[in-house]
Amino acid sequence: MNQNRTTRAHLASLTREWEEAARLDTDHYPYCGVLDEILFHADLRFSDYIQYREEGEFPVRLRNWLGNVPRKREKQILFQLLPFLLFVDRWQLQSLHRDAYRRIIVPWVCNGQLTSDDILSSEYEILVRSRLKRYLLLSITESFSFPDFLHVNNLSGLPKPRILGEDKIQVKGLVQVPAGAAEGLIIFEDFVGTGKQARGVLREIRRYAASDKRILFVPLIMLESGLKRLLPVGERTNIEINPVMVITNKACLQKDPFLGELDEFKYLRALVKVTAGRVLRSLGPLDDPPVNAFGYGDSGALLVTCHNAPNNTLPLIHHRAPNWNPLFRRVHHSKDGLR
Repeated sequence: MNQNRTTRAHLASLTREWEEAARLDTDHYPYCGVLDEILFHADLRFSDYIQYREEGEFPVRLRNWLGNVPRKREKQILFQLLPFLLFVDRWQLQSLHRDAYRRIIVPWVCNGQLTSDDILSSEYEILVRSRLKRYLLLSITESFSFPDFLHVNNLSGLPKPRILGEDKIQVKGLVQVPAGAAEGLIIFEDFVGTGKQARGVLREIRRYAASDKRILFVPLIMLESGLKRLLPVGERTNIEINPVMVITNKACLQKDPFLGELDEFKYLRALVKVTAGRVLRSLGPLDDPPVNAFGYGDSGALLVTCHNAPNNTLPLIHHRAPNWNPLFRRVHHSKDGLR
């Protein structure tokens, strides 16, 4: 607690110093106001981040993160990245689960067959669940939490959800045999980045599933670049692709600038390139270091969820290296979502 209080005082002193110095030049960035806002979110939301809590509370990690770079201007550029971070806390994640079910899945399984009397009926929920039971529930990776989805939506008595994985033999076994008695498949994923991995799995699913089976793919979060890559696949394979939330390219710090991007992105991009040598270094034999300073596939995502940071997110946010302290350290494991 004392360390947290001391760190907050240090950060407040640092931002006041920056603002006072800025009065003498053209930099009018509201450092103190942004710090107050970020620390408010740290107390309310960032504390939901479950990985590596032993490395300190957010203010401590922020101080160490800013300490990665020696020059004042570099620290300021890192600091100015903070308002662009998209952090999905546990309550927002629950909302995504709820929205996936109510807004996307229920209308899809009902397929326009419910009347107004059905919708107003006291038996509406029973009717919807009876239709949902006709479909297989699947996910491509283990990162999607079926227990959370079922709990948030108060669902029970459904077929046991299955995890497909990326092994073609396993996909064939799960899709071809059990789907025989089902009307179709509903495939979940917590996050889809570039869409390259999902594209291959969806093709295999369509290859082995009977042609008359309806298929719905519902990622909770998806990058715009991934959606653009998957939509043509969906059209060719008759798989409906309907993400709950799409992160636009403009909300990502990609390798190449785009027309109309914010001035801060120009400086952030330069800092990503300058620090890449340190950020991408391996921490040791058990590390799986990123190979791209802009994240997997040059995605440039600025996303962190309460469970983990995707590898499509800028590594300077999440990767621990010998000479780099991350802000939200990422766990590398087989339960990652689709890149």
